Amino acid sequence: MKNNIQLFNRIILVEIAKLKGTFAFWLTVLYPSGTVLLVTLFWISMRNQKSANTGMFIDNLGNVASFFLPFFIVLMISVACNIEHKSSLLKHLLVLPVPRPVFYIGKFAGIMVFIFLAFLLTLIFAYASLFFCGLASPKLGFGADFNHLLLFKVITRAYFAASAIYTIQYWFGMKFRNLTLPVAIGSALIILPIAIMIILGITGLITKSDDFTKIISYNPYSYPYSTAFNMIKNKEVIIFSNLSLLFIALSAAVLISGAWQFNKRNIV
Repeated sequence: MKNNIQLFNRIILVEIAKLKGTFAFWLTVLYPSGTVLLVTLFWISMRNQKSANTGMFIDNLGNVASFFLPFFIVLMISVACNIEHKSSLLKHLLVLPVPRPVFYIGKFAGIMVFIFLAFLLTLIFAYASLFFCGLASPKLGFGADFNHLLLFKVITRAYFAASAIYTIQYWFGMKFRNLTLPVAIGSALIILPIAIMIILGITGLITKSDDFTKIISYNPYSYPYSTAFNMIKNKEVIIFSNLSLLFIALSAAVLISGAWQFNKRNIV
C-alpha cells in the first residue's frame, strides 16, 4: 500500500514535469487570461454607466468562465492524454513495474493539478484586472462593497459543475489514439444542447426560460454554463447543488470504471 502511494505521487510529479511547456500548459494560462480579458473589456465599457457595480463584474466573469470551461477541459485533457499515444509511449510506460490503475489515476491527478492552476489563475487575474481598472478609474475598482466570497463561489461552482467532464473526457483521451476524435466528441457534447435548445425554441416547442435551462443542465458537458441561461437570477450561489453532487458521483464512477478497463485493456 505504501509503495503504491509513493508510485502515485511520483506519477503525479512526472505528469507535471511532462506537461510543463507543452500546449496543455499554455491552455492552462490562456483560458483564465482570455476569460478575464473579455470580462475586463466589457467592464471598461461600463465606466460611464451609473448602474455599474462590481456585482456585475462577478456575474459576467462567472458566466464567461463557466461557458468556456468545458471547451478548456476538453482540449486540455485530450492534449495531455495524446502525449502518451505519440510514438507508442504508452506501451513503453506500461512495461515499467507500476500497477496500471495507479498509473491511470495518477496521470489523471497530474492533469487535475493544471486544471486547479487554471482555477487559481482565474481568481488572480480577476483581482489584477479590478486593481488596474481601479487605478484608471476608481469607479471600476474594488470599492468598499466588493463581495470576495461571491467571486470565489461563482468560479468554484463552475469547476465543481464540470466534475463529470474531467473523467469522461479523460476516458475518451486514454482510449482513442487520435487527438481529433476525443476533441470532436467533447465539443459536440458541449454544443449539441445549445443547438437542440435553439431548434426547440424556433419551433415553439419550448417557451419557458426554465425549460431552456433544464435542457442544458442534464447534459454533464453543458451543465457548467447552464446558470448563464437562467433568466431568473438567484442571488444565492449554491456550489454543491443536487445536480453537481450527482455529476461528482458520476465522475468518481467513471474514473473507477476507466481504471478497471485500463487494467484489463490490451495495449498494442
